[in-house]
Amino acid sequence: MKKQNKLVIMLKSREFILGLFTLIFFIILFATTNFKTAAGLQAYFRDIAYILVASIAMTILFLTGNTDLSMGTTMGLAGYFAAYVAKLGFEWYIFIPVAIITGLIFAGINGVIVTVFKVPAMVASLALMTIHMGLFTLLPAGGWVENMGPNFTLMGSTNMLTYFPVVFIIALLVFIISVIYMKSSRFSKKIYAVGGNAHASTLAGINPDKTVFITYLIAGALVGIAAVLFYTNKQMVQANSSYGMEMMFITTTVVGGTSVAGGKGNLWGTFVGTFLVALLTRAMIFFGLQDYYSYAFQGVIIIIAVLASAINFSSISKKLFGNNKEVVCCGGNTNEK
Repeated sequence: MKKQNKLVIMLKSREFILGLFTLIFFIILFATTNFKTAAGLQAYFRDIAYILVASIAMTILFLTGNTDLSMGTTMGLAGYFAAYVAKLGFEWYIFIPVAIITGLIFAGINGVIVTVFKVPAMVASLALMTIHMGLFTLLPAGGWVENMGPNFTLMGSTNMLTYFPVVFIIALLVFIISVIYMKSSRFSKKIYAVGGNAHASTLAGINPDKTVFITYLIAGALVGIAAVLFYTNKQMVQANSSYGMEMMFITTTVVGGTSVAGGKGNLWGTFVGTFLVALLTRAMIFFGLQDYYSYAFQGVIIIIAVLASAINFSSISKKLFGNNKEVVCCGGNTNEK
């Protein structure tokens, strides 16, 4: 009986329904376009790699009730400095830490503005994004690094079992580590507590500002990794080429069920949301739609996802599956009431 209840809970979950829709759409696109070619699948999984890692960063920020609209430009700066160091002849064990440190620095600045000066996260990160755009023009060669060597491009251009890029495998490992951390660590409980009710978390002995600042640092490190996954398959790195990508990361996070108000969501939802959004982006390319349609489409998806979050899915599922126990997800764990 207990196993049956777990099965029903899984079938009623947002992640399962979203994953089922993604699978159906994947099959349709696979059967009707050139998506089924090795190049098509490699491009899809390569997109998933950097989107997934950056979306994990956005998810944990959302869980605290904060956000980072400068994530795209931070990713561009991290990719640029990594490429610049690689152009000097340094290998991956040097330029990857450079990217991560860059992400840590700029995310840390964001965290200080939010926690110390109490500037709303949206305002602070929007201001930083504008500053980053100005920094791009001050970088050597206008923020371009050309003719990248194999020491930089090997990671991004290597595939395993024909269809799976190495960067995709790395992203999966980052995701698995993140899921384990969010499920078992004490700090992850603080993230949910602060996002759920900052005042109550203070009464429980949690320092909200410290928690938010550390979360920004973790997100910055993840953005640095995402930058490496995005740029290492390119012969030419342009710092501003990741401008605007934060909208995609927000989309995958919201579609996955993470609340913009904080305290509610999990990485599995973000995982499925990433596969769906990346698939929709690929579909638009195969159908010959322009880039500006992609931005409009992402906006529509965000609105739909937010409205869907306001729907009482538990009452709908009771009508479909019977009067079962209500499911409450918190901290990556599934509990019953």
